[in-house]
Amino acid sequence: MQLIREFDALVHATGRLWIRFLPRVGTWLLLGWLAYTTCLVTSAAVGNRWGPAGAVIFVLGVTANVVGVIFAIHALKPGLGAGPRLVEARRQFPGASGIPDTVLAPERRVDVAVLAIGPVLGVYAVWAVIDGMIRDGILWNAITGDVYEAGDFSIGRSVADLPMYVGLGFAALVLRIGWGYLVRGRQSSWWRAPLVFLEGLWVFSTFFIVLLGVRRLHTWVARRAFWREGLHAWQQFLDSLPAIRLPFDVTLPQFLQRGSIWLTEMFLPGLWQGIALPLVWLAVTAMVFGWREFRARDLLTDSLRERADRLERTDASRTLSPVVGVLTEDLRYKWLPLLHTFRLVWRSGPWVLGAYLVLSALAEVGSWALKAILFRVFASGEQAQVLRSFTAIDAVQHLITTSVLVCLYAATFDRGLAGAAGLDDSTLRPSTLQAEPVTTQAVNVQ
Repeated sequence: MQLIREFDALVHATGRLWIRFLPRVGTWLLLGWLAYTTCLVTSAAVGNRWGPAGAVIFVLGVTANVVGVIFAIHALKPGLGAGPRLVEARRQFPGASGIPDTVLAPERRVDVAVLAIGPVLGVYAVWAVIDGMIRDGILWNAITGDVYEAGDFSIGRSVADLPMYVGLGFAALVLRIGWGYLVRGRQSSWWRAPLVFLEGLWVFSTFFIVLLGVRRLHTWVARRAFWREGLHAWQQFLDSLPAIRLPFDVTLPQFLQRGSIWLTEMFLPGLWQGIALPLVWLAVTAMVFGWREFRARDLLTDSLRERADRLERTDASRTLSPVVGVLTEDLRYKWLPLLHTFRLVWRSGPWVLGAYLVLSALAEVGSWALKAILFRVFASGEQAQVLRSFTAIDAVQHLITTSVLVCLYAATFDRGLAGAAGLDDSTLRPSTLQAEPVTTQAVNVQ
């Protein structure tokens, strides 16, 4: 019954957010999609005639798409029901609840984008969304240029493209550090806007290089003798088993063979796509809403914290501290906060997370069904009509599906925020407020 109640509460909260904020959310999503599509077509038209310019334009479009999603999530912050109750709770119980101040305070969109674009692009890369975008870019290259060969495309995924992405990533990192130093202390957000693109180019290049290396490593391992010998040993093991008849009319060797295929081709990918991905998106949403002020040592055990304190008091540590700070800036300000947000995810409780995962899966199924219906209705004619309709169908699907999903992420975060603060659902009085405040560290938006 608790799962059903949480399911019903999340459905109603998501619906309320979607109806109230669809104009804002939809505007940001469509602007991001429009910029992405425009850059895709422009990148294909440029090709490789001007060196890496085509690839840079493509990454600019990917960054615009990601920024549109981040701004859409951020636009939902005024709809968090736990926010006003937390403000009132802090008025009555100063210093309590352990909720970062940034969750309750308004933040500039550009600053939020600089901090969140790295994790969101990481999600896009690890869960193959970037691969899909690259395929779209290659398709536009093939459609746009009659004079182009495959080697003349603006982007690619071959090893030959690796030096270009290494150079782009290094240049983006140097420019990001330099520009961040120049605009330090400036009040206007427009001065920080280039940092969003430079951060996107740096993260995109880094993940592209890593994933390309992983793909090459997988190919290398699959061609090694030890891999083939391992597969042969597994087959010999199955052949040596007795052909015991099991229920459902299968033998023991057949059961193990089919079970291994099911485990590697269905269960683990389903776990990765259906559970890990929604939880990471929930953590990213928490970061966008401000759940990121903490010290890196908060992730350590008590004994490790004591060792860290002793180490910081040494002369060598004080001498190396500025260098270590620069080298670990991304880790401390972008990736460790992402790990820290999983504490909030865990505090939501099994029933909230269970309802959230079910709704997330239903939304993904609905997205595929919506796309199939749109194609059946508007792109059922000749190939030319399909190509003309593809862009519009993609825009409609992106608007509806992503807007529903970001509202679901926000509603689940709101529920977890109330639970983390110990707020009773029916009153403003905290039920189990944490006594100790969270020690925070200022976030550097460079």
